[in-house]
Amino acid sequence: GAGVWLYSSRFFAGLSAQQIIPQSIYFSNNTVKQQTGKLVPHLFATAGYRFMVSDEISMTPSVMLKYVQPLPAQFDLNAKFQYLDLLWVGAGYRWKDGFNAMAGLNLSSLINVSYSYDYTTSALSTLTKGTHEIILGFLLGNRYGDWCPKNVW
Repeated sequence: GAGVWLYSSRFFAGLSAQQIIPQSIYFSNNTVKQQTGKLVPHLFATAGYRFMVSDEISMTPSVMLKYVQPLPAQFDLNAKFQYLDLLWVGAGYRWKDGFNAMAGLNLSSLINVSYSYDYTTSALSTLTKGTHEIILGFLLGNRYGDWCPKNVW
């Protein structure tokens, strides 16, 4: 995989790719095996902009485009509201696939915790009734210097 991430205090954009080189083999238990499916490149593009709603609250709308051949391109629309540098809430919509909600709290300048819930509305919903994710983040070597995108997605 490879990617690039550009950001400022208000704007961010990124491009990335996974499984850049298509292949039909994989490695397991020190042996090479033929795979019935084929690994294909996954391409991602994302961008967002932070607007100051007030002196204490910011809103960051963002979009992410995804492409995996031969499937049609897919996109996500998201919005995040942040209060100071303390807590945030957000929601998103994945085109023809589902919704999500998320919230987070910066416990200190080094530790944060967040939660997200994803609800699937596509045909995949017959197999899943949604997913929960809890994240414990450690910002190592970071005292929120100018080089850290603390207020972006």
